[in-house]
Formats: sequence, structure tokens, C-alpha cells
Amino acid sequence: MKRLILAAAVAAVLSSTAAAVPQASAGTLEQASTARADFSKCGYEVTADAVRLRTGPGTRYTALGLLHRGDAVYASQARGGWYRIRLAYDSGSASGTRKSSGLREGTTGWVVKRALRASVCTQID
Repeated sequence: MKRLILAAAVAAVLSSTAAAVPQASAGTLEQASTARADFSKCGYEVTADAVRLRTGPGTRYTALGLLHRGDAVYASQARGGWYRIRLAYDSGSASGTRKSSGLREGTTGWVVKRALRASVCTQID
């Protein structure tokens, strides 16, 4: 008899807990999985004196090299506090190599978001 009462009590608790948890609709789940960050179309500028460009979004990933203050990059993906970036062309270098870091233009990798600032677009007529 005690087992029957215990089973009924457990069933009552479980059913009330399930009713209290809101169910997500398929549309909500789809929106969450396809949400993208709005990236600056003008790119970003590195604001740190030196920041590591990594193979993945975190410090456990291998460093590809260093980016320096003023380096221009374009972001394409966000994960946590990290941006996947591509190095912009350095107009001061004929070889396509970054002056300060030695990394080639177009190199992609991940950099911590707090080391970047959105660039301002300017139009000269």
C-alpha cells in the first residue's frame, strides 16, 4: 500500500513539473539556431596592443600569430565571446603580408571580441 501511495505522489509531482516547464515551438527553436550576429560591414579594428589569432574560439586552440593595434579585420561568425575573422589587405605592403604580424592577407582565425572595435564607414566623393 505504501508503494502505491509513493508511486502516486511521484507521478503527481512529475506531472506538475512537466506542466510548469514551457514548451518551445518549432519556430522558436529554428530562430535560435539560425540567429546571426550583426557584423559591421566596414570591418573591425584591433584595439589591443597584441592579441592572438587562434584556430578556434577559445584559448585552448592553437595560436596562428599575433594581431596588433590598428590591424583591420572582417568578422563572419560569432561564438561566445569570440569572432571568426579574416585579415584585411594591408595597403602599405606590396607583398600582401601584414607589416606587424607577418600573417598574410585573407588569413582566417578566431579572436576574442573584446579586442575589436567596429570600424566607421566613410565615403569620399
